[in-house]
Amino acid sequence: MSEHAVLRGALRILLAALACALLGACASYPDRLGSASEKLQPLPIPATPEAFDAHPANGAIWQSGTNVALFEDTRAHRVGDLITVQIQENANATKSTNTSISKTDSVSGGISALFGGVPAALSSGIGGNSATKFGGNGAVAQSNTFTTTLQATVVRVMSDGNLEISGQKEVMLNGGHEFIRIVGVVRAADVTQQNTVLSTQIADARVEYSGNGSVYAAAQTPWLTNFFLSLWPF
Repeated sequence: MSEHAVLRGALRILLAALACALLGACASYPDRLGSASEKLQPLPIPATPEAFDAHPANGAIWQSGTNVALFEDTRAHRVGDLITVQIQENANATKSTNTSISKTDSVSGGISALFGGVPAALSSGIGGNSATKFGGNGAVAQSNTFTTTLQATVVRVMSDGNLEISGQKEVMLNGGHEFIRIVGVVRAADVTQQNTVLSTQIADARVEYSGNGSVYAAAQTPWLTNFFLSLWPF
């Protein structure tokens, strides 16, 4: 087999590997961009409420076990109840540093006599000086704001009355999908009469705002660039 044939075979293998890599990248691209004919399906419900007991045919107005109270407010307190979360997240951070280091050394010496005399080369004495100085400054400033409203579902009622909630919202735009998710623990007393709670009152909160589609893909660094950046030492 000639050298040219070997080179052609190696080139074919390289092109095939590159095509497979490109196809893999295309396959990983989010294909759920939506269309006018696509039927929208509701997102999975985190928790469903318990079924009410059937009314026995005894003619009584009050029935135990029906989970209905005559003087009960409409605030969420059971598994499956909905609660409105008002996300109002504002984060501001500022940090600055200033470092200064200075050091100076001085050494001098001489020989007064050497075997009864002083050599001409050493009569002027010996001395040395050194100085070190370092200065550095740094500053970091960051600001983030996230405001929206999201409905969440009570997924668990803890023994102390706190409510574990979970909610998500999916918005389909021309450029792709946007997702808003929130989970955490809410104190029942913090729920207002309008059945709302602030995100700042949620313990162990996790708030996510992300998306996919061509708009988000355009702002990402290509995988080949990331590969070379990971190898570049400078």
